[in-house]
Amino acid sequence: MKDQLLDKLLRASRMLTSEEVAAFDRTVQALSGLEFSNRELGVLFSIFADDTPHHEVMWGLLHLVETSDSEILISALVQSAPYMRRVAPEWLETFICRFLNSDLHRDVLIACLKNMVSTKGAAEVVSLIEALKDDTSDSIRVRASVVASALM
Repeated sequence: MKDQLLDKLLRASRMLTSEEVAAFDRTVQALSGLEFSNRELGVLFSIFADDTPHHEVMWGLLHLVETSDSEILISALVQSAPYMRRVAPEWLETFICRFLNSDLHRDVLIACLKNMVSTKGAAEVVSLIEALKDDTSDSIRVRASVVASALM
């Protein structure tokens, strides 16, 4: 059932027609409350695209993904980071900023990046965190600095 819903979400993910937008939104709602594996979260992260004309619907997907277990969520995001950096860098930054703003997620992010230090995904996320230290609000800049320092 869940795999069928993920397939349906992928098919509607370009949201080029009003029917696709409605199908996408309904499918996100149908997935609400379900638990996702690392693989399934990878599929969900692959749907994010900065060029979507329907950001408000994509925010529904972000909120769905954020209900996942923190460790699985952050691990899947780090693994998806190289792809997201090319296709959805704004969404990737949004996720990272939201993680930085949460004490729990920030600690899990640090642990995950330490465990995955030699991966391309971790390098992408660390690079983004380094950039956030110089190019954002004071609160994000401070939290990005804390994470970067913890990784040294």
